[in-house]
Amino acid sequence: MRTSSEAADRSESSAQLLPPHRLDDAALAMLCSAGEHLEATRALLDAEYSRRLLLLRLLVDEVSARPASVGPLAPAGEAWDLLARAQRRRPEAVHRLLMNPQTGLWAAHALRGLRGTEKSAAPLWADLGNLHALAAAGAVLAGLDFRILVPAHHGAVLLPCLGRAQVPAAGPWSTAEVSAHDGTACVRAEGEGPGVPVPADATRDAPGWSGMRRISARHDGLALHLGVDDLARYPVIAGAAVPGRLDEAELRNWRRAIDRAWALLVEDHRDSAEALAAGLFSLVPLPAAERFRPRSASASEAFGCVMVSAPGPGADEEEAAVELAVTLVHEFRHTLLNGLMHLTTLAEDCPDLFHAPWRDDPRPLSGVLHGAFAFSGVARFWRDRAARTEKSAAERARFEFALWRRESRATLEALRTHPALTGTGRRLVAGLLAGIRSWDTEPVPEHVLLLAERAAAHQRAGWRAHHVLPDEAMVRALADSWLDGADPTAAPDGGSVVTDPAGCRLDAFAHLVRLSITDPDGFAEARNGGPRPKDVTPADLAYVAGDLAEATALYATQTHRPASWGALALIAGGGQDGAAGRPEVLRAVSRAVTRRSGHTPPPAELAGWLGGARAAGRAHNGSGSTSQLTRSSQDTA
Repeated sequence: MRTSSEAADRSESSAQLLPPHRLDDAALAMLCSAGEHLEATRALLDAEYSRRLLLLRLLVDEVSARPASVGPLAPAGEAWDLLARAQRRRPEAVHRLLMNPQTGLWAAHALRGLRGTEKSAAPLWADLGNLHALAAAGAVLAGLDFRILVPAHHGAVLLPCLGRAQVPAAGPWSTAEVSAHDGTACVRAEGEGPGVPVPADATRDAPGWSGMRRISARHDGLALHLGVDDLARYPVIAGAAVPGRLDEAELRNWRRAIDRAWALLVEDHRDSAEALAAGLFSLVPLPAAERFRPRSASASEAFGCVMVSAPGPGADEEEAAVELAVTLVHEFRHTLLNGLMHLTTLAEDCPDLFHAPWRDDPRPLSGVLHGAFAFSGVARFWRDRAARTEKSAAERARFEFALWRRESRATLEALRTHPALTGTGRRLVAGLLAGIRSWDTEPVPEHVLLLAERAAAHQRAGWRAHHVLPDEAMVRALADSWLDGADPTAAPDGGSVVTDPAGCRLDAFAHLVRLSITDPDGFAEARNGGPRPKDVTPADLAYVAGDLAEATALYATQTHRPASWGALALIAGGGQDGAAGRPEVLRAVSRAVTRRSGHTPPPAELAGWLGGARAAGRAHNGSGSTSQLTRSSQDTA
C-alpha cells in the first residue's frame, strides 16, 4: 500500500504518529475561527488518511515481529497484501474503509493492546484480527477472488463498512472463513456448512446478515451520507457500551430527523453544511435525552464520527431539527480540533483544572480548549439563527447566542496568556477571540443579555460550590469574625479544585430559561407544582421567574445541596457572582459556625454579611490541581 515516508512516533503511551505533512497557512487560519470551512476540512482529511496508513503499517510491522500474536489467523503480512490488492483494484473503496471511524478506534486499541498498555475483553489475536476482517471487506468491495480467516465473536463476523454475518459458534471466540469467487462473497464457520452470502447490496438485511445501514440526506444540491454505527464493536468512548441495533421504526425516525436537520443546515448554514458533507462519516445513535440537554460525544481516534441522542420528547419538529443541527456542528468542531491535534501540539502538559461553563466537572487544559473551540462555533450557529427566525425561536436563538458568546469569550480570555499554550495554541485562541470580539456590536435585547449573564453566573456559582475547597485558615478567620459580631475579614484567593461526582446538571437556570421561552405554559405548570425538569427545584423556578424572596426562602431550606449556596450568594449580590463572596466559602463558613456554636446561621444573612469580604479579595480563577481527578482519555468537552 502507498504510505508516507515520514517516521512514526512509537511512543508506548500515546500510540500517536508524527504528522505526515503540515497544514498550509491558509487552512490553519480557517481552523482558527468560529466557522467550519470545506478547504480546511479537506486538508485535515488528507492528513488523517496518511496518518491511518502510517498507523496500520506500524501495527503490521509490530505484529509481524511477533507472529504468535495473531493466533490461528494468517500472518499480518498476508492480510496487508490482500488489502493492498484491493487498493490497487478499487482505491476509493479502501480509502473509505481506512477512513471509517471504527478503523481508527480499532487500530489505536489494537496497538495499545499489543504493547500491553490497554486491557481488552477480547483475546489479543481477535483484536489484531480486525486487520484480516478489514482486508476481507476491502477484497469484497474490490471484487477480488480470495479466502481468509477472520475472528468471530459468538459466531458474529463483522466486516467493516459492509455488515455482520452470523454463523454457528464454536465458542466465545473462534474463526470464520470469508471467501469470494466471481463476485460472490460468503462467510462460513471454518469448515462448516454453506455459509452466509454477503448481499450485493450489503446495507440490506438478509438471512444471517445484518447490513451496515446508511442515512443519506439531500437538499439544494448538497448531500450528507452517514453510516449508522449500530453494529460497532469498538465504543467511541472507552468503557462505554456499544449501541444496540436500531429497529426499523427507530431507523425511520433517525432518517426523518437527519433530513430535517440537514435541510436547515444547507439553507441557513451553508458553509458548515459543506464541511460536514465532506468530513462527517458515521452516526452512533443514542437513546433520546432530556429536552434541551442532548447527549453527544466524539473521540480523537474516530475522525468523522458523532455520537448523538435521538430528538427528545416534547419538542416540535422545528425545535428538534435545530437541536440536532447545532449538536452535529458542535461535535464536528471537536472532530476538526482532534484532526489538528494529530498534526501539532496545542498545549503542553498542565496539572491545573479549570471551570468550563459547558461542563459540570472540572476540566484539564486540553478539555477546556476543546470546549472553547466547539462552543465558539455553537455561538456562531445561534447568531446566524437569530437573524433567520422569528417569535419564540428567535428569542431562544438570541439567548443562546448571548450565553455562548459570553462564555466562550470569557474562557478564551482566561486561556489567552496561559504559559502551557504552544505557538499554534496561542494562534488558535487569538483567532477564536478575534471572531467573537467582532460580534460585540451584534444587537441583543437588554433583557436577554441579563438572562444570559444570570445563567452564566448561576452555573459558575454552582460549579464552585461543588468543586472548590476554600482555604481552611480563611474559613476559620471568617467564622471567628461572625461569632464575634465583627465585620468579615478579607477573603483572599486560596483553596483547591476537587471533583465532586454529585456536581451535575448545573445548567438549571439556562435550562429553565429555554423552557420559559419556548414553552411558557410548561414553565408556568412547573412553577405551579406540575412536572418539572430533572434536578430542577421550586427554588430554581422562583429564581428564573424573578421572585427573589421566594427563591431565597426556598434555597435556604435546601442547604444540603451545594448549588443552593451558589444561588444564595448570587441573590445576595444582586445576581452578580463577584459581589457576594464565593459560594464555597459561604458554605464552609456556615458549617464552621454551626460546628462551633451549635446554631446554623441564617443562610441569606450570612451571604449578605460575607459580601463585605468579597470586596476586599480577588476573584478566584477556578484553576488548581488535585490528585483526585482522573483525566479523561477523550477530548470531548
